[in-house]
Amino acid sequence: MAPYKVLFVDDEDYIRSMLTAYFSDKFDTGTAACAADALEVLGRERYDIVVSDVNMPGMNGPDLLAEVHKLHPGVKAALLTSSNIDEYVTFARENAVNSIIPKTVPFNFAEIERIILGLLTGEVFGLARYLRPEDGSVAAKFCIKSSSEAQAARERVVDEVIAKFGSSGDTGLVLDEILMNAIYHAPSLADGSKKYMQYSDVELEESEYVYLEFGYDSEKYGISVLDKCGALTREVILGKIERQITGEGYMDDSGRGLHMCRLFTDRLIVNIEQGKRTEVVVMNFLNNKYSGYKPIYINEI
Repeated sequence: MAPYKVLFVDDEDYIRSMLTAYFSDKFDTGTAACAADALEVLGRERYDIVVSDVNMPGMNGPDLLAEVHKLHPGVKAALLTSSNIDEYVTFARENAVNSIIPKTVPFNFAEIERIILGLLTGEVFGLARYLRPEDGSVAAKFCIKSSSEAQAARERVVDEVIAKFGSSGDTGLVLDEILMNAIYHAPSLADGSKKYMQYSDVELEESEYVYLEFGYDSEKYGISVLDKCGALTREVILGKIERQITGEGYMDDSGRGLHMCRLFTDRLIVNIEQGKRTEVVVMNFLNNKYSGYKPIYINEI
């Protein structure tokens, strides 16, 4: 099978060289120094995905990806930027861009590769794929059948984080938010209304069981929570995050939990198979290894 073709667009020579050097043995790579060059390349060659910088002379990255979406609708797209990603959430929502990747210090090439592959293949579910294959492991798995089991699993994971890393930070708070959404907000009645009252004692039906995983590798630890309702969509998630960023949702609860999880963790990833399953993955890097703005990672298959 021929390798995927990836077009990297960046006005900085050293960024293009760095990306090509790392990815040339993983993908069929091409580069462009500006949006005009990228559109010319795409006019004569087929690429599977365009990964573009934001700030470039002439047409910027968001406008380029909007044009790519219009002219080449089958081509996947992602932004790669050192800019404040919060400024581009509205663009992502309006232009079907699922991933805005931060240029971290140092560059996290493995993360960029994983995001590109996820966009291209749709293989995004499961905590294990977000851990380093050489030293990562899923240390604990839970099948949660009730609200009381959720609390017990939450405490177990917090204890595991403390035992392994010395402190749990905001892990307990983040887990509370994700589990609450999976148990109280994901299940619904036939008319679309919520099935369970928040904070009530709940015994879940088998189709509503929630699956929790905790794991780590040499540079981070991660937690995933999966429900089999699949109630969320990419547009809804970005809309909720956008409301919190702009302050429009300051006085209500819509999206506050997701926004808080994004603020209190290094990575928030949401994987969606609409009507079937939703997975929220959070990760924290050890020793603040990669510094940069908070990314947007939403995979909808």
